[in-house]
Amino acid sequence: MERFEKVKALGRGAQGSVILVRRKSDGSRFVIKRIFMDEIQAPEEQVNVMNEIKVLSSLAHPNIIGYYGSFVQDGVLNVVMEYADSGCLHQMIQKCRQPLSEAQLVSLFAQLLLAVRHIHKKKILHRDLKTRNVFLTRAGCLKIGDFGLSKVLGSAASFAQSAVGTPYYLSPELCEGRPYNSKSDVWALGCIVYEMATFKHAFDATNLPALVVNIVQGEYAPVPAAYSGELRAAIQACLVKDPDQRPGVDQLLALPLLQAEAARLEGEARGAIEEHINRPFFFSGQVETALTQAVGGGAHGGGVGGSGRVSTGALLSEMEEEEEFHRLISRFRGALDIRDRTQNGVPFFKSFTGADFAEFLVRELSIPSREEAAAIAGRWLDAGVFYHVGRHGRFRADGGLYRFKEDEVGSILNMKSLWQGPVRSPEEILGGFYRALGGVYARFVAQGSEGATSVDYEGLAVSAEFQALQASSSELQKLDLTALSFSEKVAFFLNIFNALVLVAFVVVGPPTTHHQRLHFFNHTCFMIGNHLWSLDEVRDGVLRGNQKPHMSYQRVFRRNDPRLESAVVVWDPRIHFALVRGSRSCPPYRLYTGDNVDLELNNATAEFCSQHIRVSSTGLPDPAKPFAGLKRQIVLPALFEWYTEDFGSTGDQCVKWAAQFLPKARQREVMEAIESDNYDIRYTPFDWTLNKRVGLSGAGGQPGSPAARPPPPDRPASLRPSRK
Repeated sequence: MERFEKVKALGRGAQGSVILVRRKSDGSRFVIKRIFMDEIQAPEEQVNVMNEIKVLSSLAHPNIIGYYGSFVQDGVLNVVMEYADSGCLHQMIQKCRQPLSEAQLVSLFAQLLLAVRHIHKKKILHRDLKTRNVFLTRAGCLKIGDFGLSKVLGSAASFAQSAVGTPYYLSPELCEGRPYNSKSDVWALGCIVYEMATFKHAFDATNLPALVVNIVQGEYAPVPAAYSGELRAAIQACLVKDPDQRPGVDQLLALPLLQAEAARLEGEARGAIEEHINRPFFFSGQVETALTQAVGGGAHGGGVGGSGRVSTGALLSEMEEEEEFHRLISRFRGALDIRDRTQNGVPFFKSFTGADFAEFLVRELSIPSREEAAAIAGRWLDAGVFYHVGRHGRFRADGGLYRFKEDEVGSILNMKSLWQGPVRSPEEILGGFYRALGGVYARFVAQGSEGATSVDYEGLAVSAEFQALQASSSELQKLDLTALSFSEKVAFFLNIFNALVLVAFVVVGPPTTHHQRLHFFNHTCFMIGNHLWSLDEVRDGVLRGNQKPHMSYQRVFRRNDPRLESAVVVWDPRIHFALVRGSRSCPPYRLYTGDNVDLELNNATAEFCSQHIRVSSTGLPDPAKPFAGLKRQIVLPALFEWYTEDFGSTGDQCVKWAAQFLPKARQREVMEAIESDNYDIRYTPFDWTLNKRVGLSGAGGQPGSPAARPPPPDRPASLRPSRK
């Protein structure tokens, strides 16, 4: 049996992870894709996965990531793949400061075409070609990877990974739902080569619907004239919108510019092809990680508490990979003494003691001491994995009581009574709810200077408007979400989040500490269409495409969650500027409508970014760049730090995304700073102060008038630096 030792994690997702490993017998490095088979519940799907793995073994080509076999260990399918040691094409493009030469671009283009031709000859469509799925070696060889498995895992598995990224590479026929063939892969190739030539996406937008329209109807900026007419024509041919007029891979390889380079590459690759054909396969194996060593008590080289070869940090990193963590929590809940208890005469259901939890970590995971175990438990407490029943902040390994969030019953704020009225149409239910919510906004919400919003919670609590909002929210129990259109669902979930925060602040009270906020957003919910929807589930499960909440280790929806059938998964970073958490750093309240939600989100985003994004000079030139002028500082709101990957993979991309919503003068300042490459990004801390104002109706004022309060400071009290 082959033994592989984990070197580091390369990526992770809802159904598995990708890790770099070292073969212990000779030190060779491989990539192993770990797929959690218990997430693929249907037996026929599991059979399909194994059959597709066999198909992958036939793809022996120097420009395709090599497949070296697979094996199942502890319910995890481990697929052993070739390791490309220079990362992916996306990373290369991000690092480039100078345009690629024509010779470089033609070579990479030809290698892409040769790889795709080999795939198509095997009657396989890649369907997910993009710069993140194209890898490079230090020897300058390009290799396509990440195909086949997404098709086998089905739409749910592949969608969980791709819907939240930007589908820049979708062909027009895919966008329109028309039948597609190998020409869709050619379109994606054109997008990739265009991106290498320009360092920009061929088609871009701020949200998914706009991007689809741009792909189907829009035009792309010309490829720089520095490249030859032949190369520009080849890229243009790939991006023809009509697939019948788009050339195939063989036609592209027949172009004189690419034909000569392809012939040269094929001549150099004959030996490599022979090597790939004769490569060995692994039909069994064992992956040794910090977690397997700790749980095994040192059976494979010493646990954490034994020789010390595995650090507590490495163990934590392994445990906190998403699916491993879910399994670990299930194991905790099965092994700990979780039961109903009484403390100081107060009953607490499904709770466990801090002492039991610390002892479990020491005993079962070989944590060296109770002190380290308490520190790990505190880390998970801060991430909202479990909480103190009294909402206290610090974990203590004593008799204090804690509860896993899975064991909590949420505060269901529209279930004071079951809806007994007639079942109306979705249009009628939404109409009543929106009228009630609009009435609350009109009378009790005021927008002050610089977009700051204040709410008269005391006046709202005793008002007829609040009673009407509660009554209309009860009717949501009967709402059929499947009957709503895409834009209607987006608007609905935006309004639901904001309404639920308002209702909860009045009925339950606002949270005031970090741990109270974790519990509040996890467990405050409405019953909508026979399903519970918490604030986290609305924001992160629906409006962020089932991404992990800020500071969390797990996604809010598992793969088979029935709510995903009636929900809508949105890729649209603009939603962050529509959601109101009830604090001073939040955008103002707005009522969003299905007919105009795109325009309304644009307006909300432009207003927020204009008010909160600033550019200033540090007053001193950067010593490392003495001729670049004064160094600039771009100040972004905390939301960009919390959700960086929603806007782009780097701080630079966040700034570029936000710049399009700024006034023209400030947009020029931002772009000049970016082009100078002489700037820092800093983030303003989030101000959790309650957006409350004193009601004026009892003092002769009019409800809804802004209360007097000090104006917000011109500059934040403190700034946190961040790497670009």
